[in-house]
Amino acid sequence: MPFTRCLITNTDSTQLSLAALRQELLVLQAAIETANEIPVPQLVLLHRDAAYLALDLGEAASAMTHALTCLELARALNDASLQAKAHVALALVQTESYDDLGAAEQFRHADLLSRAVGDDRGVALVAVNASHSEMERGEYGAATVRLHDLLTSPQAHSLTLGKSQELNQSFHINYVVSASEALMADAVPPDRRQEIAQQLEVSAEFLTSLLAQRDLLAVRLLILAVLDALMRFSMWQGRVLEALELADERVLLAKRIQSGGLLGRALYERSRVFALMQHWQAAIGDLEQATEQFEATEQAPLVVRAREALADAFAHTGRFQEAFEAQREVTRRVERLYRAYYQQRALVGQVAQQAREAEVRAGTLAEAALRDPLTGIPNRTYAMQQLARLHLATGNESAVAFIDLDNFKSVNDRYGHLVGDAVLTRIAQTLSSNIREQDCLARFGGEEFILLFSGLPLAEAVTACDRLRSLLAHLDWQSVVPSLHATASFGVAALDQHQPLNHTLQAADDALYAAKAAGRNRVCSAEQLWSPDQQQVLKSSRQRELSGL
Repeated sequence: MPFTRCLITNTDSTQLSLAALRQELLVLQAAIETANEIPVPQLVLLHRDAAYLALDLGEAASAMTHALTCLELARALNDASLQAKAHVALALVQTESYDDLGAAEQFRHADLLSRAVGDDRGVALVAVNASHSEMERGEYGAATVRLHDLLTSPQAHSLTLGKSQELNQSFHINYVVSASEALMADAVPPDRRQEIAQQLEVSAEFLTSLLAQRDLLAVRLLILAVLDALMRFSMWQGRVLEALELADERVLLAKRIQSGGLLGRALYERSRVFALMQHWQAAIGDLEQATEQFEATEQAPLVVRAREALADAFAHTGRFQEAFEAQREVTRRVERLYRAYYQQRALVGQVAQQAREAEVRAGTLAEAALRDPLTGIPNRTYAMQQLARLHLATGNESAVAFIDLDNFKSVNDRYGHLVGDAVLTRIAQTLSSNIREQDCLARFGGEEFILLFSGLPLAEAVTACDRLRSLLAHLDWQSVVPSLHATASFGVAALDQHQPLNHTLQAADDALYAAKAAGRNRVCSAEQLWSPDQQQVLKSSRQRELSGL
């Protein structure tokens, strides 16, 4: 995979692996959890970077969630440059999901927004990443022309700006990959072949100097991409031994990173070098291993590509029966891919009937990404976004309540997690159907919920919570487990526009713990927690909670 996602990592380690990337993603997600303390423009970029890291880890669902949240926040700010960056992130996620039409639409939006505000770097960012999408589809000629046009455009200067080091590296990597492949396939316009070949030499020289500093590069994914690009350049020049040396180094590095997808790609590309050298047995060995890696990581299109190359390699060695079997498996897999594709199109069509415009469709997807899959109510991310909007609203008294199911662990331990899920779902439905339309209930995590009362003073919010508490306490669980009884504790705090959001959340959290310390199945407000004695009781109760008492 070409290295196109221009992400500055925060690690100084030269031993960067998938574990380190996952740790970096966790750090970003922890920062996002403190959204109330982060300026929204910075939060947009955190979600974008998290989407890129999730993509590198192969976590498509997480990447989609972060990309959609990034786009929604950027739209709320009405910042064209940030919206363009968000569209690029979403386009890359769709590219990895083989949604080529969706990716092209996102790139088009990003390019229009960047040009509208004169953001030259944004235009360059779109071009470099759009070339990645074209390269993934094997459209190397189109990618080469796109990159070369960027190089001769007024926006070219943005590649050499101080903050554009990663963008510049990505440009040269993509140029070397796409131009080498396009020239080998004679897919370059004849009248531009000479100028493209000259620039290819320049870009390859840049990457060679970059590779000479491999011990200083912290990002192993970058080294992998440089090795891949220079290997293809050597193949174009006919220097097959040099190409094999680069391919060998890439395979070894991919094994150290311990990523099946990256290793599969490295093995697949090395098999091309072996095929060029007519070392068919070695090519077959690499293709068989690549196929295993692609199957393990569920990359169906790459499985098809590898099996097709395997069939060709078998045929070159006279193993025609095996070639036939490999090709027949390709046919089967292509049929399954078509079925999956049309099923996906049918699902997308249902959404498209309600949201025909691309902007509306993106909003629909964003809403789906902000819902809890078990209970169907909004999730924590959505609640924090709504809370931030409520906090910015002036002139309205509002309140926040934390709701925690009492002794829920014992429900899971005694009756099993299926019963526990049923309890969570029914309680979420009960609460949702008994609050006002303007209020917001969300699952905050585990057995904890958050309830936002828009325009409701604290005293009235406490009354509303007590009514909800009573409803939950009197639910009939005969149809689930006859002996089951479920209650909840509530902690309520007033939302103060003059105080940081984390103060309000802490106050509601303190009130919740006080309710539990007072015997559970009750409502406590933050106003009840002012005396030192009550604060000491609260601290003691927390210690007991942590001790499991």
